[in-house]
Amino acid sequence: MACTSLVALARECGASGIAGGLNNLYMIGFADTAVPESATDNNIYTLSAGGIVSAIGLATGKTFVEIGLLKSTAGLTETLTKDTTKGSAYFTQELVMVLSDLSTDNQTFVQSVLNQPVVIVLKTRTNKYYAAGLNGQLELSALTGGTGTAEGDLMGYNLTFSGIDTILIPQVDSTIIDTLLGISESW
Repeated sequence: MACTSLVALARECGASGIAGGLNNLYMIGFADTAVPESATDNNIYTLSAGGIVSAIGLATGKTFVEIGLLKSTAGLTETLTKDTTKGSAYFTQELVMVLSDLSTDNQTFVQSVLNQPVVIVLKTRTNKYYAAGLNGQLELSALTGGTGTAEGDLMGYNLTFSGIDTILIPQVDSTIIDTLLGISESW
């Protein structure tokens, strides 16, 4: 594969600050997705010419569900692993999140994600949407939980979802979010 020319990147000036973290998190089991009609390959998503996810296929009657988040308790990181001696390169993606309390609802959620890959769509504090797990490789990889010891300790669960992909997490077109959540406009 031939190398391509670099893309120019202008420095942003005068923009308001950017805060890290997530506003919203949505999730669906990978088994509840489908290849959309608009796909030209076997992927469950399609990209616009600008590289933004313009469709995510869902099985009939299935939608993403919202995962309630406590403030500043969830985030996604990507790490490049590249081996030039083997010609391999991939991104490890890791979503960490906290569930407060040892409630039956939290335990039921954990059981539902325990042994299956998931797809996530997240809304950042910059009000942009991104997706991970579109290749079926994102799964719950670690869980710790308990009552804590002191009054200020977490009583609940820390979850880590890990996966790999050969692309960075793509941005999602905000106009498809209502469809993914099963929200229909009624006028």
